[in-house]
Amino acid sequence: MSEKKKKGKIKLVLDLSEKIISYLAMIFLVVMIIIVSTTVFTRYTINFTFRWTDEVALMMMIWFGFLGMALGVKQSVHLSIEFFMSLFPDKYQGYIYRIENFLVGLFGWYLLRFGWQLFSRFKTTVLPATQWSRGLLFIPLPIAGFFILTYSIFQFFGILENKSSIVDQAALEEDNEIFEEGN
Repeated sequence: MSEKKKKGKIKLVLDLSEKIISYLAMIFLVVMIIIVSTTVFTRYTINFTFRWTDEVALMMMIWFGFLGMALGVKQSVHLSIEFFMSLFPDKYQGYIYRIENFLVGLFGWYLLRFGWQLFSRFKTTVLPATQWSRGLLFIPLPIAGFFILTYSIFQFFGILENKSSIVDQAALEEDNEIFEEGN
């Protein structure tokens, strides 16, 4: 199998994972909005709330936040200081973005490793209202960590497009213009 075909298949799998994570995040967001809206409505109209709503809404928010973080890494929309980057010439920005990919990947590894420890420690305890495992609050950490680490690795090696590949293309075009002006 050629190198280009391998990259294409890897990219397809990563794009599929992005789509699945996006749909899951949307479901969690919608469920959270419905629960919170229902809770507010029932609290102020009939002076009653369900016991489980706060726990489930919190769980949905945690899942949504960490899945969104992984999506942000895949789409290269996570926070970075663009003003700082604009101070460097285009040809150096690609290297700096690679360092950024490494550091983001390191953060993903941290989430994966220590998030799994948190999950393992709390999976046997239960939440008071729902009686669900408290581990459900912590399992998004290693899941998001895995995807953050995976996306960062593939961005680092250029299989996924990220800011550095866009900058590399801009630097290549700039170099070509300078070369053509010299001829």
